[in-house]
Amino acid sequence: MNNKYFYSIILFMLLLNINVFSQTSEKGFPKLMYVTAKDGLRERAEPSTNSKINRTLIYGEFVQVFARQNTPVTINGITDYWYSTIYYLDRSDSWLFGGYLSEELPKDLPVIIGRWDVEGEGNSRRYYQFEPNNEYAEGIKETDMGFFGTWKLNGNIITIYLSRAGNIDEIEKTETIYLTIIDRNNIQLKFNGGTVNLKRNKTGW
Repeated sequence: MNNKYFYSIILFMLLLNINVFSQTSEKGFPKLMYVTAKDGLRERAEPSTNSKINRTLIYGEFVQVFARQNTPVTINGITDYWYSTIYYLDRSDSWLFGGYLSEELPKDLPVIIGRWDVEGEGNSRRYYQFEPNNEYAEGIKETDMGFFGTWKLNGNIITIYLSRAGNIDEIEKTETIYLTIIDRNNIQLKFNGGTVNLKRNKTGW
């Protein structure tokens, strides 16, 4: 085989691989997206509805996505992209169809659902997290410092049942928190230890 022809084929295959697996742009990633399908969204091992189901995310669940495929597809009459929840598309085994994801929390769900950052100087690493299945977490990012538990909302009162990290089955204390909704991306929590202003985290970091 002619060497020039051989290397041309190799180059073409490399470019094809880049086109298939690279994201359209790094701008805007990573980001948190919310499941909008009422009956849940299946996470797939490959970007195909015929591939293995890894798990099913529930309505309102939020997930960090890192990239998307270049070419949109149409599923159930909806045209959108497959998103990867792993850094590299060419090594990802975790895919979600974007037609059932949104950067905004569905409006019929409690506004507190999501991941929240504490505003104010020196607090940038503190977070609060309210899952749609009523699981709860608070702590310091990138550490194992914090509490886990469950939450329940009644009007503007949030009841938190807390346990220390690593002992999620043993309730250590209960907290009553008063919620003030500023808008869907900004809330205030008031409890015995004081007041914190929270801003919705939109990247997952």
